[in-house]
Amino acid sequence: MLDEINPVLDLGLLALDDVLRTLKTKPRPLEIIATGRGAPPQLLKIADLHSEMRPHHHDNPAVSGIEVYTGEGKGKSTSALGRALQAIGRGISQDKSHRVLILQWLKGGTGYTEDGAIAALQQSYPHLVDHQRSGRDAIVWRGQQQAIDYVEAERGWEIAKAAIASGLYKTIILDELNPTVDLELLPQGPIVNALLRKPRDTQVIITGRCKHAPAYFDLASVHSEMVCHKHYAERGVDLKRGVDY
Repeated sequence: MLDEINPVLDLGLLALDDVLRTLKTKPRPLEIIATGRGAPPQLLKIADLHSEMRPHHHDNPAVSGIEVYTGEGKGKSTSALGRALQAIGRGISQDKSHRVLILQWLKGGTGYTEDGAIAALQQSYPHLVDHQRSGRDAIVWRGQQQAIDYVEAERGWEIAKAAIASGLYKTIILDELNPTVDLELLPQGPIVNALLRKPRDTQVIITGRCKHAPAYFDLASVHSEMVCHKHYAERGVDLKRGVDY
């Protein structure tokens, strides 16, 4: 992970030719992720994947502390989990009551690579991290929803609603809530009402792509859309375990 190397290159603090040469000769299995604004065109040209985070601005959002990550590009859940990591760090160093809940929809079953990292955090900091997931161990396609999908979506929402109202958690990640609503597995009204009544110091981060923006998007003080400029899957390259899922 080369965090913020893009602006470093843009500012001329590193020799671009040297960086490009090193990246082009990396070992084949090695995954390198470069982040930050101002990525040089030469770097984008050799990248297998290029996602851009674009902000959307809402006039006078009704509630502070709501973030939405959506769009077709890669990086929505990853960004939310990064925010969770920051919150956990805050709890370790500053506020021992800064508890984090990571709640995931449409991700039933086992084998998700983030599970190992979350479990390690829970083992090290059991007083700071909770993790719940809901859904079948299968992709839910529009028009092919099953009764269990509605049950699982509602089960996840009951946990989320109680967590938001409780004030116990300072950061709550609602991962893949957007497609759950977009698939009409959950109604929008109760979500809007829960967010309007959330404690002021509770941060709620909502992720996932959707065809139609739910009403709660208008409540967000941060709304970022992941735009996909390039993805290796478009060239027939298989999705990568530990990177894509």
